[in-house]
Formats: sequence, C-alpha cells, structure tokens
Amino acid sequence: MTVARDPEGAEPRVLGELADFAGKDVLEIGSGEGRLTWRYAERARSVHGIDASATAVALARAALDEHPHLRARVTFEAMDVTASAPPAATFDAALLAWSL
Repeated sequence: MTVARDPEGAEPRVLGELADFAGKDVLEIGSGEGRLTWRYAERARSVHGIDASATAVALARAALDEHPHLRARVTFEAMDVTASAPPAATFDAALLAWSL
C-alpha cells in the first residue's frame, strides 16, 4: 500500500506563507529523497539537504537528473545531525519536516 504524503499540496502552500526562500541559502535537515526540496529549491540561492539515510541521499542525488537546472545549487549529504557537527557553512534558513 502506497501512502500519499500531502495530497492536498499543503506543505508548499504553508512554506510559502511562513518563509521566503527567495535568494536564501537553505539547510534542509532530514531531506530524505528530496520530496520537499523540489518544492522550494527553485526560489533558493542554494540548498544543502542532509539526511541520516545514505539510501535516501542516493535517491535524492539521482533525482537531480530530473532537475538539471538545480544541479549547481542543490546538494545532498548523508549525515546524522544527532551524532555529527552541523555543516560548517552559513545558512539563512533551516528547514526540518517529517524528521522528528
């Protein structure tokens, strides 16, 4: 059985209401396979997605083939933020969804 996450499209709508990603450097914690990343990455200056699952990160990286125009500004890294230091880069916004 496949479960549809956010079939009403509430996430991108609410994200747009709560945060302006335009021109921002974004850290996405728990980025998984990039499900949410692609919903806001067009507006961001850069996105660094991190996830504890190396498998999910591999799927996200593979999905970059479907978004070649974002390849220069979207990166994914396998990292467990509960056991590792956060990335050394500076970010304008941090996003955490479905990760608790």
